[in-house]
Amino acid sequence: MLIGAAAAAASVPVGSADTASTLIKGDINRDDSVSVGDVVLLENYLLKKYGLNEQQMTAADMNSDGSVDVFDLVHLKELLLVKSNVLPKGTWIGDCLGAKRYFSFGDGDGVLTYPEGGRSRRFSIEADRDLFCLTMNDTESSISAVVTWLSDSSFVLRWEDGTAEVFRFLCDNIVSSSEFLSGHWVTSQGRTFDMDGLSGKLSDRNGNISRFEYAPDGENIVFHFGSTDNNTEGKIVHTDSMHFKITWSDGTEEVFTRQEIEKKDGITYVNGILIANKTYGLPSDYNPGKILPEAQSAFEEMQAAAKKDGITLTIVSGFRSYSYQGTLYNNYVARDGKADADTYSARPGYSEHQTGLAMDLNNASRYFNGSKEAKWIAANCWKYGFIIRYPEGKQDITGYMYESWHVRYLGKELAKEVYDSGLTLEEFLCIDSKYKS
Repeated sequence: MLIGAAAAAASVPVGSADTASTLIKGDINRDDSVSVGDVVLLENYLLKKYGLNEQQMTAADMNSDGSVDVFDLVHLKELLLVKSNVLPKGTWIGDCLGAKRYFSFGDGDGVLTYPEGGRSRRFSIEADRDLFCLTMNDTESSISAVVTWLSDSSFVLRWEDGTAEVFRFLCDNIVSSSEFLSGHWVTSQGRTFDMDGLSGKLSDRNGNISRFEYAPDGENIVFHFGSTDNNTEGKIVHTDSMHFKITWSDGTEEVFTRQEIEKKDGITYVNGILIANKTYGLPSDYNPGKILPEAQSAFEEMQAAAKKDGITLTIVSGFRSYSYQGTLYNNYVARDGKADADTYSARPGYSEHQTGLAMDLNNASRYFNGSKEAKWIAANCWKYGFIIRYPEGKQDITGYMYESWHVRYLGKELAKEVYDSGLTLEEFLCIDSKYKS
């Protein structure tokens, strides 16, 4: 029955009761709950039998008018009576010493969801006056807690191990972990949202940071900034695995792009995608030695499909090592100058060919543009997991001139998303491609 039980069955950090983050109105004896004992204390104070210290006086001032009198005693008794046997409904955020989790309450049952990984557990719940009893369905273990209602939108549970968890109302609907938007998101308005579960922080263009919770509900979403009186509502549309768009209630639109940038052994991955461009380079010793097997297999599948349409596809340049790319680039610089060479050739360490995931097809020159083979590649390569890496008119974004012959392997699902978006890979991931010097 114990939630030490709470820590085992619900994964909540255990802390001492007197470190609760919220002062509970009516909790005069400071035991993280409101009970008959608090009524007795207030009655004896009003009868001048003994005094109260500063914290107790603050807790006893139920109507927050700066004085403790009989009106506070009436308020305290009403609080105990009105909320007896009342169970919460909808989704609530539980906060125990800064560790958050989410309870969605139905009719005598519910779902407990953790931010980390969206793990969920079902439970049943009963109320007996000021006592809640939760039974976790997966273990059939029961967990009891004393409830203190602070208002219609907040309450505190004091679990049997002494920890206090403060609950705040989020929304009426039941929230599924599949609706979590956890991660780092950058937006078209120059803002960043770092989300963990149903909570997070917002950083604006000026570096100002705001804490928030959000409540998804089908096509609608509500962000609560700072307090429940400061809400921003909108309609949300998920366009693909890495983007969603919110149309806010004032009609403005904001596109959110997931952006998790990680560096492993000198190699940059954005949302798990290996990136090599003018911003993100590769170490000189990164050398798969050939086109990677999955990319080679995908090309052969595409080659066979093209042949059925009367199109011949061949690889004229696949994997290039760091040193070989250096030789090519230096030759181009000697011939055309550095500024021109940088528009069509990567510096060593910045070439996609070094990844083993890129290839030039048929004729790596501008004479290939507009050919029937180039048109077939542009219309069909996404079906086999490739994208045209440097599209026409996007040189300022990709850093390279239009190359109808250069394709990059991403895998079929992701290639389709990028193709459908009409964006370059830089735009799709909200990254840039610019040399630092």
